[in-house]
This record gives sequence, C-alpha cells and structure tokens, in this order.
Amino acid sequence: MKKMRNAKKLVLLTALCAIISCGAAGGGAGDKTSDNTPTPTNPNKPIDLKPVDNNPVPINPNKPIDLRPVNKRYTEIDFSKMNYDNTNYKFKEAENKDEIGKGEYGYNIYYWDPNYTFYPDNTVTYKNKMIIKDGGIGLNFVPKGDQSVNYLSKIYMKDIIRKVTDKFKKELKNRNEIEVNEGGTYIVFNNSEVNLSDLDIRSLLDRKIEKYGYNSFADPIIIRGNGKMFKFRNSKIIIDESVNLGTSADDEYLKLMRLMINPKFEVTDEAKITGNGDNLIGVRAIGGRYYTGNYYNGVHGRSPSKDGIFWSENKGKIEMLGNNSIGVFLKGVSGFSNGLGIDNATIIVNKNSVGVYAVYDKGDFEDLDLNLKIRYDDFPKIYNTSDSIIEIGENSTGMYLYTKYYNTKMEFLNRSNGSRPYIIDKGKNATGMVFNINNEMSPTQPDGGYVDGGNSGGSIQLLKDRPTGIYVTGAGKVDIYNKNNGKIIIGNSEDKKSPGIGMYSDNPNGTIHNHHASIEIGKNSIGMAGVNGTTVENNKGGDIVIKGDNSIGMYLADGAKGVNDGVIRTETNSSDPILKNVVGVYLGKNAEFTNKQDARIVINSEGGAAIVLAGGNIIENRGTIQVSGGAVEQRTEPDVIIKSLSNRVMPVKKDLGIYVDSLGETNPIEGLANLGLKGAELLIGAEATEKTNATEVTVGKDVLDPFNKSIKESNIPYWTVGSGSLIWEANPEIKDNRVEKVTLKKQSYTKFADEKTKDVAEGLDEKYVVASEKDKQIFNYMNTLRDAESLGKVYKEIAGSQYINVQQRINQTDNLLDSQISSLQKDNAGKAGHHVETFFNKDKHDFKTEEVPNTTSTAFGASYLFNNTDSNWGAYGGVAINNYKFKDTGHSKESVSMLKAGGYKKFDLSIGDLDWTLGGDVFVSQNSMKRRIMTDKVYENKADYNAYGFSVKNEISKTYELGENSTIKPYGALRIGYGSFGKIKEKDATMGLDIKGNSYYSVKPAAGIELGYSKQVTDKTKLKASLDLAYEHELGKVDHKENEIKFINARTGYKRKSAKDESRGNLSTGVKVGLETGRFNFSVKGGYDTKDKNAHVGVGIGASF
Repeated sequence: MKKMRNAKKLVLLTALCAIISCGAAGGGAGDKTSDNTPTPTNPNKPIDLKPVDNNPVPINPNKPIDLRPVNKRYTEIDFSKMNYDNTNYKFKEAENKDEIGKGEYGYNIYYWDPNYTFYPDNTVTYKNKMIIKDGGIGLNFVPKGDQSVNYLSKIYMKDIIRKVTDKFKKELKNRNEIEVNEGGTYIVFNNSEVNLSDLDIRSLLDRKIEKYGYNSFADPIIIRGNGKMFKFRNSKIIIDESVNLGTSADDEYLKLMRLMINPKFEVTDEAKITGNGDNLIGVRAIGGRYYTGNYYNGVHGRSPSKDGIFWSENKGKIEMLGNNSIGVFLKGVSGFSNGLGIDNATIIVNKNSVGVYAVYDKGDFEDLDLNLKIRYDDFPKIYNTSDSIIEIGENSTGMYLYTKYYNTKMEFLNRSNGSRPYIIDKGKNATGMVFNINNEMSPTQPDGGYVDGGNSGGSIQLLKDRPTGIYVTGAGKVDIYNKNNGKIIIGNSEDKKSPGIGMYSDNPNGTIHNHHASIEIGKNSIGMAGVNGTTVENNKGGDIVIKGDNSIGMYLADGAKGVNDGVIRTETNSSDPILKNVVGVYLGKNAEFTNKQDARIVINSEGGAAIVLAGGNIIENRGTIQVSGGAVEQRTEPDVIIKSLSNRVMPVKKDLGIYVDSLGETNPIEGLANLGLKGAELLIGAEATEKTNATEVTVGKDVLDPFNKSIKESNIPYWTVGSGSLIWEANPEIKDNRVEKVTLKKQSYTKFADEKTKDVAEGLDEKYVVASEKDKQIFNYMNTLRDAESLGKVYKEIAGSQYINVQQRINQTDNLLDSQISSLQKDNAGKAGHHVETFFNKDKHDFKTEEVPNTTSTAFGASYLFNNTDSNWGAYGGVAINNYKFKDTGHSKESVSMLKAGGYKKFDLSIGDLDWTLGGDVFVSQNSMKRRIMTDKVYENKADYNAYGFSVKNEISKTYELGENSTIKPYGALRIGYGSFGKIKEKDATMGLDIKGNSYYSVKPAAGIELGYSKQVTDKTKLKASLDLAYEHELGKVDHKENEIKFINARTGYKRKSAKDESRGNLSTGVKVGLETGRFNFSVKGGYDTKDKNAHVGVGIGASF
C-alpha cells in the first residue's frame, strides 16, 4: 500500500511540473516551466485529439496548433475487400417488350384474390421472342395493396411459376420463346416474406428454368439461357435458423441472399448469425419504402401511400468474429431495429468493424422524396432499443450513419422504450456512434428538419482505453443529443495525450447536446469536446461528472463555442477523496464560453481549475463557479494574443477578455490574482441599448462596481475596457484605477457594409432612431453578431428582395390568364356561343440575378369566351388566383388575384388568305404579400396592394390541313402591354418596408408554329391534342425596371433592379391533350420556357352552351 502511495505521489509530481504555478490557491508551488507535453491542465499546448502517431511532426511554435484530427478517431470500413452487391436498384417498365434491358421489367402481374388469379397489365402479344438481358426482369409479380405474401404459409413457389407461365401461354398466338440471359431473371416476386428454413424454397435454388417452361399447350414456351428462374425484390428474408458464414452450412443462406433485390430481413430470437472470417456482412437491407405516388389524408396529416416491405429487425444474435466486418448493413432503408419488442437482441463485432452501418446517398432518397415533401413519420428510423446490446472490439464503431443530405428528419438513436439498450466495448479505441453529415440540402425538403440522432435514454458504456461515446463530423447542419436520462460512461485512458471523450464534434455546422442526461468520465478523459467552430452545449439537466485525474469536463478549441446551462462537477470516493489536475472547462485558441444563470461548475481537485484559458477567449459568466481542494477558478497562459468580439486584435498585454452584461446580469470572476496575468480587458455588452433608441448609452457604477472590486483584487497591472459588440464602441471614464462609467456609442451600419448593401445600411442608420419595439428585436439581434459577414447577411435578409420583381409576378399572372383564354379560343374556333373552362396550373421560375429569389407558383381560376361566328368577333374574360412561394430563407409567400376582360375581332386578309386577329383587354389585381425575415427567428410582414394594366394583341396566321385529322398553323404575333402597381406598405411590421408604386411596359414580338390533331373516338367523344413551339423576345421594360424601397419612417431609400443577368429572349414549348364529350371537355397540358427555366403543368375542365 505504501508503494502504491509513493507511486501516486510520483505521478502527481510529474503532472504538476507540466502546469503553470497557481500560487497558494493552486495547491503547491510551481516554477512556470513546461515539459512541452500536452496535459489537461497545461495551456502551453492543447490536448491532442489526434490518434497516436508513431512518427510525429515537430511542433512549429510560430504556427497555431490544429486541433482537428488528421486521421479520424473511428475506423473506416474497406468495402473493396467485400464481395457484396450493395446497390439500391431501381426498375421501370420496358418500352420494347421484345428486349428487356438493365433496370427494366416486361410486365406487371398482380396477385388479386385467394384463388391466386393473375392478370397482366397489358395484352401479351410478343412479335418475336422475349429476350431478358443482364439486369432485366421478365415478369414482375406484385401483391396488390399493402399486403405481403409469405410463401411458407400461403402458396408454393413452384405452383406460382407454373401458373404464371401457363397464363402467358394462353395469351400467346404465335410460336415464341422466352430467353433469360446471364444476369436476367424470368420472374421477380415483390413484397414477399421467405423463411430461410423453408425446404420447398431450398429445393428450387438449384432447379433449372427449363423444367418449369413445359406444359401441354400446343405452342410451348421455351425458356433457356443461364439467367435466374426467380428472384425476390423489396422482400424480407426471415432468418429463422442459425447461419455460420464462411462454412458450407451457410450455402442456402448465401444462395437465397443472391436472389434478393433490395432485400429486407428479420433475424428471429431463435437464430444466430456467426461470421468467422474477415470482410463479411452479417445481414443487409437495401432500399426504402416503395411509394406509389398516391397520397391520402391520415390521422396525422397528408401521407404517401406505400408499397413493399420496408422494416428490418434483429431479434436474435449477430456475431462477427473477423476483422473489417459489418453486423448489419443498411443502404437507403426506411427502418431497422435491434431488439424492438424483445430483450437481449445482440450484435457483436471484432476489430476494425461496425455493428450497424447505415448510408443514405443521393439515389437512396428518391424512394423517400418523390419530389414532394413528406411528413416526419415517413422518414427513416434506425434504432438500437429495448434491452439490446451492441458490443464492439478494438478500433470499431457501434452505430455509423452517413447521409448526403442534412435536411432529412430521420432518426438514428440508441433509444430506450422502457428498457435501456447498451453499446459497450471489448477493445480499445472504440466509438459508440458516428454521425457523418454532408453539407448538401435535399431540394425536395425544407431547410429546417435535421437528423434526430444520439443517445436517447440508452447507455453508451466504453471502459477500455481511448474511446469516444458519440462522434459528429462532416459539415451539414445537425444537433446530436445525449438526452432523456441517457448515460455515456467513459472509463480510464492510459495516455493523457490520447484522452477518451464522451461527445466530440468537428462539424462546423453541428451542435452536440447533453440534455437531461449524464456523461461520466474517468482518468485522462474529456466529457464534451468541440473543435473547428462547432458548438458544444451542456443543457438544462445536463450533468458532466469527472471521476478521474487529469480530466476535463468541456474542451473547446479552434473557434468552438461552448455553453454550460447544467452542471460540470467532480465526484470522488472514500478511497481517493481528492482528484488531481482536473479542469472544468478548457478554452483553446479563439474559443468562447458562456456559463448561464443557475449553471454550476464545481471542481474539487488538487492542482485543478474551473476554467483554463489558452488565448483569444471570451467568457460570459452568469452562473456559479465553486472550487476547492486547491483548485483555482481560472488559470491562463500569459503573453498570448486574444481576439475580442469586435474582431480587434488586442496587444499582448490583454491576456483575458471578461464579458460584462451592461444590465448587470453577469458576475465577476474571482481568483484572478492566481493567474499571474499582465493584462486583461472588460468587454461591455450592448444589453443596455435594448430598450432605447439612443445612439449613446451609459453603463453606470451599479453594473461596474463588482468588476472594479475584482480589478482591485486581481493584481493585474494593465486593464482596458472594450466593447463586446461589433456595432457599439465603448468609451470608459477611469478615475483612481476605477471604471466610473462606460459610454457605448453606436457606429454607423455603413462601416460594416459592402457596395451591395451600403444603401441598405444608410437606411438602417435612419431607421434606428425611430425604431419601434418590434424593429428593436432585429436591431438587438444585430448587436449580438460578431463579424461583418454575419451582419451583411442580415442586411440582405431585411432589404426586401421579394419586392425587386413585383412587375414580373404581375406580368406572369397576366400572361397566364392570356394563355388560358387563348387556349379556350383555339379549342372553340368556329363554335358560336358561350364557353367556360376552369383550370389549375403549376409553374416554377428560376432567376439568374442573385438578389431575386426563385419561386414556384400554383394557380387556379376560370376563363370565359363568347364567340359570334357570323361577325367574327368575340368577348372574353378570366379570373385567376396565383399563389407564389419564394425560395428565400424564410419561405415568403404572395397571392395575386387577377380579373381580366376584353374582346377580339378577326379579319380575312386578301394577301395569301391570311387571318388577322386583333384583340385588347384590361386587368385589375389585388395582391397580398407575406414577407418572412429569417434572423434569430422568423418575422412575418404583411402587405396588400393593387395593380392594373391593359394589352393590345395582334396575330397573323394561316392554317393548313395535314390530312383528315391534323393541322399546322404558323403565326407571327405582337403583344403590347402596360401594367402598374400602387404603393406597397407593410402593416404592423417588424422592420417594415415602404415600396414606391411603379409601372412596366411590354413590347413582345413572337413567331411560332402550332400543330393540331383531332380524332373522333366515339360518336360523342373526340380526342384533341396540340403542340405549340414559339420564340418571343421582350423589347419592353418588365424585368429591367428599378423599384425604390425604404424602411418605414426613414427618409433615405434604395433602388433595386430585377434583371442584371436575365435573358430577354424565350423559347416556349407547350403540349395539350384533351377529350371533348358533347358540351364538356377535359385536358392536361405542360410546357417549358427557357427564359426563367419555367417548367409548368396544368389541367382544365370546360363546358360550352
């Protein structure tokens, strides 16, 4: 025992030699020298988060240390050594039924009723033999609806194959053959459940196709080639007996898996999968739900109709004993659980392996999105749950997720559902969970829902050397949690240079949270660590417990931001009552830390500190810091350069920045005398400006006196006072070494603007002095920003880019109504009387001009036409409601309600039998804008305004007959239009805008050709179709008009032009197909305009009387 105590003293003495002396409060003398070894309490050199390097590069003292790992702490799987097909396959119906190529199927056959009757989608009439090529499917057998078929309990495979083949023989008229080539498949069974133990299935695995091609019909079908007789797609293999991979006993399992296209699986509680070799995968699931394209209104909202089997699960045991292996591989799947509804489901992997490996790449989301937003419940869910276990070996990972898109609301959780699931280690350098989130946004989903991942009520217990509980990397937006009473327990690590870590992130757009949960760490470990500008939060109810020497509660470096709203504390036991060299929070270079109100940092440690500073740090303390056992509140390394909130580089004498809430909400930091600092700076926050519009605000003695006391007791010779805000400048008044008061002066917003936003900033200066309480919310938010780039984004956000192209949206709606009325005229040319058509249209507009947000729009309305065929004149009208959605950060909206009326007259020109149509109309509209500003939160401003206009149209054309049913009409046209909108003023708004009324004019020549087709289908029904190709060129000023905008109650305005880069020319295409039955008609149409990449579709229903 005495030898043990002496050994402990020796370790302690060695550690203390590497620490800056803390004075009397530091628990012993120190000589301020360093052994240049990174220790948790040595700010000379930050903790090395990189893996151990046997050939380290010497440190360059003139270059900051990069804390980002050069190599990942987790091990990547080498898929090149694995002989598995992990492709997510997609299929479409073949256009050529004689040859079916890769990714195609010939015919769907549906299972309808208990009698197993099969109905082809089409009449089967092969001109020649059907050739199924590599990757092709001849017959696609699909159970109707959401049902699945279990071939053990319901029907037999061989009976299905024979019955389907016989059905096709009856349909064939001539001598034909079906040839299945290598890689091709005769019949594929969808939505199937296949039991591994099914002897009937096994008996078919080696059977030849020819045996099932024979029947007694006169014209037999000959099936030949080396392809497969059958396969399963979007189906589940039920593994209900044990499998030993790498032995002959698993032959049937591997044969059956090779017949699975996009497989799913269930390992039953009686089964065990064992992998004895390297580079193996236990089970695979590929592909998500198959969406039919139809939607229904469910209890929780609109939901897609789904087909296929999409949930996989392990209820038994998967044990991979080799290296570089995966227990469960998931690609693009909709759901997996380890242990849902059953206890003791187990996944065990050995060295350099992964328990559950999930990947979602670009193609994998096609099944999930269908270019439509889907609700939360339909996103993938991956769980380790119930009382289940994932056990991982050396350099291995329990659960790994990669997703190409960050804005997907999938769940990836070690989740409790009453019982606590576990991720445990059996070897060093293990990682519980890895989140690799790519910085790319799915174009079909909003930028607002992110991965729900982490440890939710479960336990990640890693007790071997140098583990990581949760690792977050990539660059996509994400919040990863330890929550709902979850536990992360990190044991002792052998080397203080290679610490174990509870939660770690190097994702600059990511945040890790410890929320109503606990992280316990042992010796040489870190509770939460963040580098590379990431955010680390110990939230309400979060408890970081330090139980070993040389450990750190929270580690921040390389611009990371940390928040403590919970507790960071030490915990000892009776045999070792005092910990040594423990640090509550370590701040590396340019890191920032806030200790919130009611938060606590409680450190009982010999030679420890509540907070250690390496330089360039900002600390905001609103909570409680308690130290004992010889620990100090703060320790720092002198002679460093710090970077303050106002982006000013401070001289060497300013070693520490202390943030002061100018409303008195922060507390001074005690124990500064122990730090040996040469200089420090008080950074005065702008909170005192929040309730006033004054450009000068004084911070008085009541706020400053506690800090004056701290200054007096600190023994720091050089103190300065600066600003904690980019916008506000701090001017102190100092008497007798006391800060009597500080005057905050607002700087001009133009100081931080570029050429594009300078005029907006000038308006903000005027707006500030008359700002309302609502306006102040945004001004106060700008006070918190710390760099000019972030402030510039706010300038652009509030500038009102949605109003740049008001004229375009009015003109687009006018053109939409004009197009609907013109279509009605063409469909009813030569028909006297009244004609009405309702319509629905969907458009998409993309713009080259950077400031103009792209839009989508949906319009509905009705058009009316009266034809007087005797006198060749007519009158028309229309109404449309066009709803725009902006692709800006706040997702603004606008509705344009337009009414249009006019008339036309036709003239027969003697020159070449040409037709001349002259028309004119007027319109009025009422427009409603909902402009949404996204800063720290979303603000919605509303404005209503009116518009009016008119147009004159000329068209010269000639129609030629092309046979009995077709026509062709070349034409030339000139449309001259004018539009104007009144003043726009946002009501009861936050940072509201006032837009001066403006107008536009349009001069648009066009030339085109129209092809028409009409076919009498029945006595009362006619099929009609048309194709219109045209080129038009805008000579007027619709896109190129400047709109003048200003903030409400400000004098200075700014101008914005909508079309810096927009094209004036447009190639327009349109297709329309419809049915006319008596007085009624129905049509669908679509088209594309090159000018603003407008892809549009629509439907119409009409009547004549």
